[in-house]
Amino acid sequence: MKKLSLLIWMALISSSLLAQRRGGDLGYDSEKLEAAKIAFITQKLDITPDQAEQFWPVYNEFEEKRRNIHHQMRKISQVEKSSLTNEKATELINSKIALQEELLNLEKKSIEKFSETLSPKQVFLLQEADREFIKQLFRMNRQRGNRPKEEVPIP
Repeated sequence: MKKLSLLIWMALISSSLLAQRRGGDLGYDSEKLEAAKIAFITQKLDITPDQAEQFWPVYNEFEEKRRNIHHQMRKISQVEKSSLTNEKATELINSKIALQEELLNLEKKSIEKFSETLSPKQVFLLQEADREFIKQLFRMNRQRGNRPKEEVPIP
């Protein structure tokens, strides 16, 4: 029980700091979403309070950098296709490949940093927990239908 209350407390603090840093209205309650993600991953990996203190700042930095790379990739995909030349297409392809390499390098470096705090098993399970959380969000979104946002439970 003590571990669970500490986990919830840490999740709420981390999420409120992230929400303040990001700001803006993203169409969902980012604080609740971040708190749910932190709780979900912490539970799936069985992260101790000592590990959490060191792990979450590193993970949050990784997530921010990963989000930025994905944002850049989306921008490339949103280019006006009707006026796309072969030269511009080649340039965009090369840009996407460079971003994918950057993402891979980021993941490699982050795994090294995560390994300083987490066990190899926890690091391995982290990627699965990340994907599982996203899948759960998609399922909830499909089930949500036309209900207002406030009624959607966070996993």
